[in-house]
Amino acid sequence: MTGSGGDFTSSLFLGLRHGSAGLPEWAALTTGVPAALAEREPARRVAAAVAASQRAQAGVAARSALHALMDVLGTLPRRGDVVAIDAAAYPITEWAALRAAARGAVVRRYPHHRPELLRPPRGRRLVVVADGWCAGCGRPAPLPRLRSLAHAGDGVLVVDDSLAFGVLGRRDGPGFGDGTGTPRWWGLGHEGVVWVASLAKAYGAPMAVTTGPRDLVARLAAGGGNRTHSSPPTAADVAAATRALDDPDRNAARRARLLRHTRVIGDVLGLRGPPFPMVSIRSAGPDEARRWWRALRRQGIATVPQRSRCRDDIRLTALLRADHSERDVARLAAALRQAALRQLPPRDELRRAAA
Repeated sequence: MTGSGGDFTSSLFLGLRHGSAGLPEWAALTTGVPAALAEREPARRVAAAVAASQRAQAGVAARSALHALMDVLGTLPRRGDVVAIDAAAYPITEWAALRAAARGAVVRRYPHHRPELLRPPRGRRLVVVADGWCAGCGRPAPLPRLRSLAHAGDGVLVVDDSLAFGVLGRRDGPGFGDGTGTPRWWGLGHEGVVWVASLAKAYGAPMAVTTGPRDLVARLAAGGGNRTHSSPPTAADVAAATRALDDPDRNAARRARLLRHTRVIGDVLGLRGPPFPMVSIRSAGPDEARRWWRALRRQGIATVPQRSRCRDDIRLTALLRADHSERDVARLAAALRQAALRQLPPRDELRRAAA
């Protein structure tokens, strides 16, 4: 087993951990009442804070990103609308799209990050759905073009931003930005965007928020399916989210530290493209990835063998956190370089493996 310093398997990117001693007490973990009937005021404040940070019109809380996406795709599309899903989207998007199909929408898939192959359907409204950041190819979705296509089809863009929320956001220069999400990382406003994200990754709070047009959010809040039939976020979830969002200066400092870690590994592996705290080396196949994984494990470093949904290859992935030390990151950099060089000629091949 590895210690926490050698554990690169957790997506708690900002290193936030919410022990019970650090949270206020609560009288009851859950109300036993669906959120559509009676919602705790702290949950409303969390959703409103996220929406305000994005300059979105309104926000509403959900139990998870799956619950939120199911409500959005079960409420937004009408019969005959076309729901176009990125072919490499995270599986929960496909599960949520079943709600749209049940309401009479037509569900289609478009090639990964290839909006030029997506045509607005004639006479039908278009709802475009994409992950904000792809864990497979390490790139953000082309949200400006996707939103333009949705607008041309008299529809909206739905973004599942669970992986990037808290990391990427509005930026004044190179780097991660302010953590408010990939639309603002692209420089987009939230007009024509319905945005969903879990706080369980960067912020360490297992609940989700949906932001978007005021009328849609009001419909979701009044009874978006799961808000009527499922339990709301618990008091502990909401308390953790409140604590995580309460100190933007602390979070900015954590993102700055995380960016330094990411650049250290990126420089070692010759990675190109936007920085993100998931770094991968592509292997020749499962056997090679397994050998690499075991070699790092013997050094006390835990990583994640990952099959890319968009490239159908096997990668060895490390997830960086702000609470890793410089020594932790230096050990990882040396181990990744050593593992890769055991199998590949030195520099050119390593660059191709990391591409």
